[in-house]
Amino acid sequence: MRRTHRLFAICTALMAACACSPEADSPAPKPTKAEADQAKVEPASPPAAPGQTASAKAAPKQTAASGRRCGWLHNPTPANWWLVDRDGQWVLGSQGADQVPGMDEMPDMSAGEWIETNGGYGYGCACMDMVVDPAGGEVLRISGATPKPLAQCRRDKNLPDPDE
Repeated sequence: MRRTHRLFAICTALMAACACSPEADSPAPKPTKAEADQAKVEPASPPAAPGQTASAKAAPKQTAASGRRCGWLHNPTPANWWLVDRDGQWVLGSQGADQVPGMDEMPDMSAGEWIETNGGYGYGCACMDMVVDPAGGEVLRISGATPKPLAQCRRDKNLPDPDE
């Protein structure tokens, strides 16, 4: 019987504590049926950034884009891969995480001109056929990869120094 009294006392104390919280004074209003139906049809969009118009906020999100990207391909340690092209860094794989689909079909990139910085790990110049989400900066799939001469990336003024 004492156990039941203690449990009741604990539950009562928790309910009283919740009732005293600032959130308890102003419960969130329930959505109308029209709002609930609209939420089922359209995913919620983030609020507009300061200075952004409502029409910019409602603009459709850019979809995935496929294309060939060329730049410095880095593999400094096992399972860590990224490509740095004129648009920035594209992560292809991280140790302990999933690799981008298509990584397992990529040829041995170190077979060409490859700068070793850590045993057999390092970087080289490559062109890769990828499907990316430009808005999120995420690689969705790799469909091809070709090692290129280091001189090709060194000549490209849009690429950073690979050692930086």
